[in-house]
Amino acid sequence: MSNMTPFEIRLELLKLSKDILSEDYFARRVVSENNWQTACENARQRGEPLPSQPDLPTYPTESEIIAKANALNGFVSQTHK
Repeated sequence: MSNMTPFEIRLELLKLSKDILSEDYFARRVVSENNWQTACENARQRGEPLPSQPDLPTYPTESEIIAKANALNGFVSQTHK
């Protein structure tokens, strides 16, 4: 493994945090959309009014990404005794 500077390590942790939170966001969005489409199809088959479109999850904020990076940093910085 290469010797990374503290700046490079923090940057990598931020990138990793953004990736983790983005993947979670898109997974929750797909589940929400699929559930809504299924509910719409069921309503059509029963001749009922279509359900309202659900609120979609919000994309991770800068603060959430930084908090995740801090949590990851705390984990990787632990020294085991």
